[in-house]
Amino acid sequence: MAKAARKVLALVDEETGQYSEVQRASYAFDGPHINVGIRKGRQLASGASGLTDRQYRVLSWYWFATEQSQGPVTMTGTDIAKELGMSPDSLGRTVKFLKKHRLLVEAGGIGRTTFYRTTPYLAFIGTGFEHREAVKEWNPPELTVAEPRSRRRKKTDEEGDPS
Repeated sequence: MAKAARKVLALVDEETGQYSEVQRASYAFDGPHINVGIRKGRQLASGASGLTDRQYRVLSWYWFATEQSQGPVTMTGTDIAKELGMSPDSLGRTVKFLKKHRLLVEAGGIGRTTFYRTTPYLAFIGTGFEHREAVKEWNPPELTVAEPRSRRRKKTDEEGDPS
């Protein structure tokens, strides 16, 4: 039986006609891919966005934890917190903050567990047409949030002049 022909990717020297085969690399991606806007991602990563490192880390975790187009991340808060190395209470406060600023949106739930996903303005799995349709129902989030409050206690007049 004849051997099947193999397609070869090669570089050809136009003058001599000689070719050299280009080594093939295996496809490096192993699953769904997400489109994240570079400009918006950089805005949120910058110090001017007002997000803390923890808030940005939780948000980016949600970007990459989504495995289907506009699907919720179907994990409990306890499991997510464990994966991120933080307490469930801390994760809950962070998710509440991100939801308030429309960076995360509710995407269903079971019982008392609510599932979230990122807004399609920031991250989306799917074609450009599907993305355009997905953002029609959402207002874009504010990419600059309020600066975090200082947790330092201010001196009162009894303790000294707060200068």
